[in-house]
Amino acid sequence: MRTVRELRWAGAIAYLAALVTGLAAALLVHLLFKGQGRFGWEGFNTVGVIEGLAFVLVFTFSLWAAKRAVRVPCTTLLTAGLVAPPSAGRAAKPLPLIDKVESFEGRLAVLVEDGTPRGVLGLGDHIVPWEEAPVVPAETALSELAGLFWKSPVVLVADDDEVRGVITRERFFRLMGFARMAM
Repeated sequence: MRTVRELRWAGAIAYLAALVTGLAAALLVHLLFKGQGRFGWEGFNTVGVIEGLAFVLVFTFSLWAAKRAVRVPCTTLLTAGLVAPPSAGRAAKPLPLIDKVESFEGRLAVLVEDGTPRGVLGLGDHIVPWEEAPVVPAETALSELAGLFWKSPVVLVADDDEVRGVITRERFFRLMGFARMAM
């Protein structure tokens, strides 16, 4: 699972690689036609339009290939890493912590013993051990959690022994812009 910082770097590097590839293709076409192309402030001609098309096509294909290679959200890629999904810690909602199973009255809670999480109540018919529960660190990027939601309706967010909260499948879809899929 990648952090928001890693996604930003991957988006920036992939965007810059696509930009350099597109510029190199335009330069290659420019050199192929012996520098006769004009496509800018001074005017334009057919060779200049071909150079521009070479840039747009190669840049677009490079962005598509980079997105598939580094698996970053489109907004992160197209903004060169300036916009990234929130972290799981920011998206998590508080979760009740209980000391005894008898005090469990809600739908979902974490069983805590001496300040250490031991299990999760409400995920199934029995107590799910903490080691088997879907738990991610707080700095994990929200977009990286999609695979976990195929297996579980919730993902718990924790740093070491500190439980930060829970993200439900519906909240995840809403935050990622897929609100209609959650219904």
